[in-house]
Amino acid sequence: MNEFDKIEDITESLKQYVMVNFEIIKLEATERTSAIGSSFLSVVIVASAAFLFLFTLSIGIGFYLSFLLNDTYSGFLIIAGFYFLLALVLFFGRKKFLKSPLRDRIIKEILENRETQNPQ
Repeated sequence: MNEFDKIEDITESLKQYVMVNFEIIKLEATERTSAIGSSFLSVVIVASAAFLFLFTLSIGIGFYLSFLLNDTYSGFLIIAGFYFLLALVLFFGRKKFLKSPLRDRIIKEILENRETQNPQ
């Protein structure tokens, strides 16, 4: 076996090594993306169900309060006022109540996925 054949074999092995590593990276990226996507989709589904429940409950409470107050609109105005106050609290506390917990949860999810894939 001459030098040229050895170089050719090394070059071919290097090409195969690079292609295998590229495939591994693609598969890992696909797995991470699917894990994050499935987590996001499950949150959307649960949030949708919670929204429908809250929406229906709000209508029921609005009707009930209107019945108690003997006024068609008062119950719904009280419910609307409650949601307005909730929106204000969430708006002014969005960093503390929304951004930081969501960011921490996303980071935790990514790190957990990485640890389960690469236990060292």
